[in-house]
Amino acid sequence: MSSRNAVKDHHPECGYSLAELLVALGLAGVVLAVLVGFFTHFHRAAAMQQASASAQQSARAALDYMLQELRMAGFDPLRRAGAGIEEIGAGGRKLRFSADRCDQPPGSAGCPQPRPDGDLDDAGERISYYFDTGQQALRRCLYEDPGTFGADAVSGSCQRLLDRVVANPGAIPLFTFFDEEGAQITDDSERDRIRSVVVTLIVAEPGGAGRTVSRTYATRLRLRNIGL
Repeated sequence: MSSRNAVKDHHPECGYSLAELLVALGLAGVVLAVLVGFFTHFHRAAAMQQASASAQQSARAALDYMLQELRMAGFDPLRRAGAGIEEIGAGGRKLRFSADRCDQPPGSAGCPQPRPDGDLDDAGERISYYFDTGQQALRRCLYEDPGTFGADAVSGSCQRLLDRVVANPGAIPLFTFFDEEGAQITDDSERDRIRSVVVTLIVAEPGGAGRTVSRTYATRLRLRNIGL
């Protein structure tokens, strides 16, 4: 052969083979699936955390408000109003109590500080808390009318204090009452013996993806103005 005959260079064809493309696509799919799973898990965790915080905040605020009023049950410094526990409902779903703490009529601004006048006809002196299991709501009522008790708003007398309240497991009542010796009181006719109350409250908030977040709160309160 002549030296002039240069040896031809052989260059491989440019691009990727079908097998290489399939492998790359498979790897990209795996990475994408991992990322989607991560962000989905992160979103669900954030939703659950937000629901938990919401349930905790709303339940704590309602419980603190209710306990503040309960501490005044039986407040009767002039010893002639007859304040005290007026009714306990069957199954621990209701509690009505009174306190001689104001001398302004219903519908007024009330009394920021106690101003007893010897009766129970004034603003904020007779209060009911009622657990509406059908509506999953804890209601606060003033000056209840037997014909309309339990409605959301009847002349402003009943309002929802807390929503998404669920029944306690094991038939534990919302309100559990005890006498001085720690014996449980369930009969309304024995309400004069009540000296303390345990409030057990469960609130459920939607947590996304059909899930709910529940938080339970339980506290015992000594009724300091009862039995004096």
